[in-house]
Amino acid sequence: MKIGKKRFVSIARLLITLFLPLVILLSTLQTFAFDKDFYLKEFNKYEVSKVTGMNMEDLERVAVKLIRYLQDEEKDLVIKGTVKGEEREVFGEREKHHMIDVKNLFQGGFFLRNTGLILIAASILLLRRLTDKANVEISRGIFHSSILTLVLMGLLLILMQIDFYKYFTYFHEIFFDNDLWLLDPNTEVLIQMLPLEFFIDIATRVILWFVGIMIVMGGAAYARLKKAAY
Repeated sequence: MKIGKKRFVSIARLLITLFLPLVILLSTLQTFAFDKDFYLKEFNKYEVSKVTGMNMEDLERVAVKLIRYLQDEEKDLVIKGTVKGEEREVFGEREKHHMIDVKNLFQGGFFLRNTGLILIAASILLLRRLTDKANVEISRGIFHSSILTLVLMGLLLILMQIDFYKYFTYFHEIFFDNDLWLLDPNTEVLIQMLPLEFFIDIATRVILWFVGIMIVMGGAAYARLKKAAY
């Protein structure tokens, strides 16, 4: 293989290595973030009805509205419900403005994931065009991505166990350019519905599913590489 072709093969393999975990991670996050049943289980687990003073029917309506809003299927978060015996808008202006930032972050994630899918598909097509060992190169890229995932997610799980709140705060300071995410748990329904424990649960599930998927894919890729070596 000529040097120019080798370079393109290496680039294509590297794109698979880097973008495959990103695509799987963001897709896994979407699965849980848009799962109404997950929200309802968390509401029951942390007695959110008691904390917010809202019944489960209203909480379910709000959860559906939140999910649809993040999916860009709702234009706003104007929703009324009974909060501690008072008929009112569930979310105040500060909460609604913060959710605009959250929605923009989700939409950016969708764009990044879709871009990653396109780059992975383009890399696979390029490898099939450049080398007759395309399957080996693809498997190598997948295997390397699984190793990268295990290292990074192992580190992340350790940090979460040490001090989740600290790194959760870092996340907000990196991705938000304001302090709207600092909500009052005594008065604001959004943080009462979605306490820190909710985010610990969703982060743990996303990471475990993500790592599990990458281990399976990495194992299959390794088996293919071993077979090709003989």
